[in-house]
Amino acid sequence: MGALGAAEDSDRDDWDGLELSYHAVSPNRWTFQSKKIRQWVEERLRGRTLNACAGKTKLAHDHEIVRNDLDESRDADLHVDVCEIADHFENESFGTILYDPPFSENQANESYDLGDGEAVVAGRDAIAKRQFDKLLKPGGRVIQFGFTTTCMPASMDYDRREVAVWNTLGRCNDYLSVVDKRPGQSDFGSRWFGGTARDESTGISRLEGDQP
Repeated sequence: MGALGAAEDSDRDDWDGLELSYHAVSPNRWTFQSKKIRQWVEERLRGRTLNACAGKTKLAHDHEIVRNDLDESRDADLHVDVCEIADHFENESFGTILYDPPFSENQANESYDLGDGEAVVAGRDAIAKRQFDKLLKPGGRVIQFGFTTTCMPASMDYDRREVAVWNTLGRCNDYLSVVDKRPGQSDFGSRWFGGTARDESTGISRLEGDQP
């Protein structure tokens, strides 16, 4: 992952209410095959969702999930570069965008069988994030996984809601996840899926079985 907006992030003073959480997980090259990570993500999906780098795992949600993956052999709704993905949908048509890209050419080639470097997202975050900003509804959210807490650029005035650390207990690098909310009011309504234990008034989640 690149360092998009890192200097701007360091100057922010409006994250006093930021929720931080820590979890121990067993590593898996397919992030959402971890039951604990998958549950954490599913509890935070709101409205129509774009899984921008979907991979193999299908998530459960009470609204539509559009799956995109560059690998045409994957079961996905479309197979396009995230740096061009806004061309395929109407503006402000998603409530959530989930972003878990390869962080390097080596990871893309060896872990995800994506072939040559043209498939790699790393280094082009600025373009991808502008695409996401076009596609998100006011009040929508970007949920990003990677090795950095830099998410949407500070110039876009997104509200940083959460940062989670996923400790692999030394088996590989820890994962980091970030939730950034676009300015504006959302109208996604209440959720019935999964009987979520997340209290929206406090932002606190209770994950079951929080063990590796």
